[in-house]
Amino acid sequence: MAAAGVAPGGWPPAGGAAVDPDLAPAQAPQGGDEDAAHGDHHRPLQRRRSPGVHHPSVAGSWRHTGVVDRLARLAGAVALAATAASCAAGPAAEGGLGRSGPAATTVLAPGPAPSVPGSAVPEPTLPEPTVPEPTVPEPTVPEPTLTVPPPRPAPVVEVRFRIERRTTDAATAGFADVVRATLADPRGWTGAGFRLVEDPAATYSVVLAEGEEVDRLCAPYRTGGRYSCQNGPVVALNADRWRSATDRWTGTLAAYRQMLVNHEVGHLLGRHHPDDPQCPAPGRPARVMAQQSTELDGCLPNPWPLPAELAAAARHDEPLAPPHEADP
Repeated sequence: MAAAGVAPGGWPPAGGAAVDPDLAPAQAPQGGDEDAAHGDHHRPLQRRRSPGVHHPSVAGSWRHTGVVDRLARLAGAVALAATAASCAAGPAAEGGLGRSGPAATTVLAPGPAPSVPGSAVPEPTLPEPTVPEPTVPEPTVPEPTLTVPPPRPAPVVEVRFRIERRTTDAATAGFADVVRATLADPRGWTGAGFRLVEDPAATYSVVLAEGEEVDRLCAPYRTGGRYSCQNGPVVALNADRWRSATDRWTGTLAAYRQMLVNHEVGHLLGRHHPDDPQCPAPGRPARVMAQQSTELDGCLPNPWPLPAELAAAARHDEPLAPPHEADP
């Protein structure tokens, strides 16, 4: 009988168990029935030993021997692959020997710089690029234009007058011409905004007369037959003063006549004698409204209104042709 678990003839094992072919029994010798009668289970198994592999025992050798063989084959394959890679790189490194084609290019990646003990080389610091900030122009706001109107000219006050010469001598023959020229001169009262216009029918009059007549025209002013005055609408000039001036006057006769006209017509325009002292600055021109016929007190004779007098008269704040006013 065949042994349990063993196929007739002794191989392969019963039950389909996998058996390493290296452990297969040796072929039974060709014989007759006698050999078959004895049965193969009486024949010891013959094991094939792989070269260089020691099997310590028969028990469990199927699985152990197979693993070892697989490892050996795997090691051989790895060695073969390494040899092939070495052979492929060799001809390319030696100038392209072997298979024709473009030589392989070996690119060496840069490695870290060798470190020298004790010497630290700082890495170069690159300045950050400076990006200028965009310049946004400030909005231009036009400054307000202040239109300064030109100064308004002083209001012009027109004063009409007539000229009367009540003398007949040659010394007074040019009286009317001197009056016209003096009142039209820009140095005179026209600089204060007055327009003096000669008009034979005017209410205001400039009269040249002898002393007695002047006294009557000037009353209640007391002129003493020697001086002149403005009394209401009349400017009365003493003929003797026109001919020879006074002993206190230190200027020319022509300048005295101009001073006499400007002084008395100044009263007609509302101007007054200045307060004392009559000469505030000796050595300087006297004010035309000062009483230069009787006193100069160190001032220089002056026939024309001073700038301050013109400025005061330009206000036009005094009535024309004032009536009698008592001196303080």
